[in-house]
Amino acid sequence: MDAATQRAMAGFGAASPDGPAGLAVRGYLAEQSRAFLTHSALPVQQTAAVRLRAACRRVGSALAACRDLVDPAWADELGRELEATARVLAAERDAEAVRPRLLAPLDRWIAEGRYPDGGAARTRTLLTRMLDRERSAAHGAATAALVGPGFHALADKMATLARDVPLTPAAERPCADVLPEIAGGAYDAWRRQAEALPEPLTAEDGDGDARWLAAVGVTEAALHATELCRPAGAVVGGHDPAALIARLTLVSGALGEQRDAVLAADCVHRAADTPRIAATTGYVLGRLHEEQRLAVLRARSSAVLVE
Repeated sequence: MDAATQRAMAGFGAASPDGPAGLAVRGYLAEQSRAFLTHSALPVQQTAAVRLRAACRRVGSALAACRDLVDPAWADELGRELEATARVLAAERDAEAVRPRLLAPLDRWIAEGRYPDGGAARTRTLLTRMLDRERSAAHGAATAALVGPGFHALADKMATLARDVPLTPAAERPCADVLPEIAGGAYDAWRRQAEALPEPLTAEDGDGDARWLAAVGVTEAALHATELCRPAGAVVGGHDPAALIARLTLVSGALGEQRDAVLAADCVHRAADTPRIAATTGYVLGRLHEEQRLAVLRARSSAVLVE
């Protein structure tokens, strides 16, 4: 990061209700740019990849929410690049998230001697091989993406966010006049999505899963928009911004939990399609699948109950 960018970043954090909305936008983007550049410089490993993906998602949410404040063509192009990078990084995160959900109960069952005929042990071997294979493929794809010319070009763009965001004239308006409407729009989109979700106990088909999984992204977008708009110091959707951030963080966590449980159940389903598996292995896989689908229902129910 060059000295000019460091000086530009150091100048942010002073956004206020009476100050220009563009300052708040540039400050938020600069903060996420710093996170992106910090973790993109680290070796390709799980922790860095998760934080790098989070920075991609936050910048993408900010660009989408602030359509009237930044050049739309520039925002669309950068948003597409960030989404592609986040998608590649998500595959490895997902593979790692599934592993403990499936192997921990198997280890417990083995220790308890619950399936003395070896069904749990054989199931663990089957799933470990599958998870290792999928994690290796995801890590290889992430590594290739992060050392390629496309990512280096994206990193160059991210390095300029602290001082070179193409703002529109609307960004000169005060934060208090602009940001609450932006945050309110994202909040309303989240409320509509939440109200349209099927009941947790009736969402066992593919369409129900798809609608609940889509709610993850909408909740993240509302959370990130509220984070960006907090300098306005105004009520958003009847909530204090700090309280709304806390609430959306809880909901996002619950929805993330149900997403990981869905991924784990899908992994078990794929394992069950393995040719010529023993009947006892199939039985243990069925128990694992049932356990993860129950975890899906618990997480969805807790997301609904968070007020």
